Amino acid sequence: MQFVNPREEEQSNEDDVLAKLRSQKTKMVKCRICKEDHWTTQCPFKDKVALPEHLKEEAKAGAAGAAAVPLPEVEEKAKSGKYVPPSMREGANRRGESMAQTRTRDEAATIRVTNLSEEVRDSDLQDLFRPFGQIARIYLAKDKVTGQSKGFAFINFVHKEDAAKAIANVNGFGYDNLILSVEWAKPSGTS
Repeated sequence: MQFVNPREEEQSNEDDVLAKLRSQKTKMVKCRICKEDHWTTQCPFKDKVALPEHLKEEAKAGAAGAAAVPLPEVEEKAKSGKYVPPSMREGANRRGESMAQTRTRDEAATIRVTNLSEEVRDSDLQDLFRPFGQIARIYLAKDKVTGQSKGFAFINFVHKEDAAKAIANVNGFGYDNLILSVEWAKPSGTS
């Protein structure tokens, strides 16, 4: 009769699992350049051996999608491994895109509401101005520390006619024991 210690049994199971992982490891990682068992980025021959054909095709596809750089230049830069300052990189002589071009907000349908109480919230303004038309955006100026309203807001309507109706009906309206002043907002960038 033989007594088996549970620790020995667990240890043999762990050894079996580790052996399986070691056998799978060699199957999972394979260099695309030299077909050894390491990552392609860590290949000792990547600078000395020419790229395989399938990798050249991938480089062509990637270069065509990102920027039209000829393949010899890509290979040359990859082999040199030197730092290229931003002023010497491709596109350095072009002017960058402006952020103002990406923001195309229609400011013609924007109204400014002043003389608001400190307790007013976005939802209050939405309830007040929703009957006049579809609202695109509400900006309520708030104090950063207290989170209370600074007393004014900008409301962007989808249609200019809706904004005109809101000005006609809400200007001089009593709200929260204050008389609201509603007018067309001046375009940003002007004083």
